[in-house]
Amino acid sequence: MTSENLPATAGGRRRPVRYSRDVVRAFLARVASGESQASIHRDPAMPGRGGVALWARTRPKFAERLTRARLESGHMGQGGSGSTYCPATAQEIFRRICEGESVTGICRDPAMPCFSTVYLWRRTFPEFAEAMRVAREVQAERFCDEGWELAREATPGTAHLTAVRLTQLRWMMGHMAPRNWGPKKPLAVEAEGAAEPQEVTLVVKHYKVEEREDGWHRVVALEPNEETGRLERITPEDAPWHPPPPGRWRDARR
Repeated sequence: MTSENLPATAGGRRRPVRYSRDVVRAFLARVASGESQASIHRDPAMPGRGGVALWARTRPKFAERLTRARLESGHMGQGGSGSTYCPATAQEIFRRICEGESVTGICRDPAMPCFSTVYLWRRTFPEFAEAMRVAREVQAERFCDEGWELAREATPGTAHLTAVRLTQLRWMMGHMAPRNWGPKKPLAVEAEGAAEPQEVTLVVKHYKVEEREDGWHRVVALEPNEETGRLERITPEDAPWHPPPPGRWRDARR
C-alpha cells in the first residue's frame, strides 16, 4: 500500500480508499457473507459509504456486482425479494433494548444489523414492530426508575445537571411510551372497566341585537332548526328591553 491510498492520515482524518481489484473483491465478499455495510465501512482498509456510492454511480459493472452480492447475502435489493430477517437476532435486539441499550448503540455492534435494516424489519414485519413497541415501554419503565435514583442522589452541587437529565428522561419516556408517560394520554376506552363513550351533541347558537327607535335594546338568540336548517328565534317576544347607554339617548334626540 502506497502513501496515495493509505486509509487515514496522522491526524485521524480518513483518506478515500482507491478503487482496486483486491479492495473490490474483499468488499464484495464481505457484503455477500451477510456483514452489514455499516460494519464494513468502519474498517479503514475498506471504502466509506460515500466511496461505495461514487463507485456504484460511475462504474456500472461494480454496481451490478454489488447488487448481486447483496442478493446473495439475503439483503433486499433491486430485483430481489430476499430478507435478512432473523427471529433470533430480533429477539436479541428486543432483549438489549429492554436492558436499556439504544438502537443506535446496538447497531454499532458488528454482530448486529445496521440501523436501516432494523428500521426495514420494523416496517416489514408486524411481529417485530410490536416487539419494538413493547421493548420501548419496558425501557421507559427503566428510565422511570433511573430518574428516581438520579433525584435521590442529587446534591446542591449537582441539582442543575440532574434537572437537565430528568428533563431528557421525561421526554424520552413520553416518546417511547406515550400511552403511559406522554403529556397527552389517549382516552382509555378499551381498558377494562372503562366507561362507555358518551355521545355529545353540539348546538351552535347565534345572537343579534334588536334596537327600538328610542334606543332601548335587547339581545335575542337564534338556533338552527334540525329539519330545515334555518335559524329560528328562541328568545321570547316579551323578553325585557334595556335602556340605551348614557349619552346615547340624548344624541338620538338631537
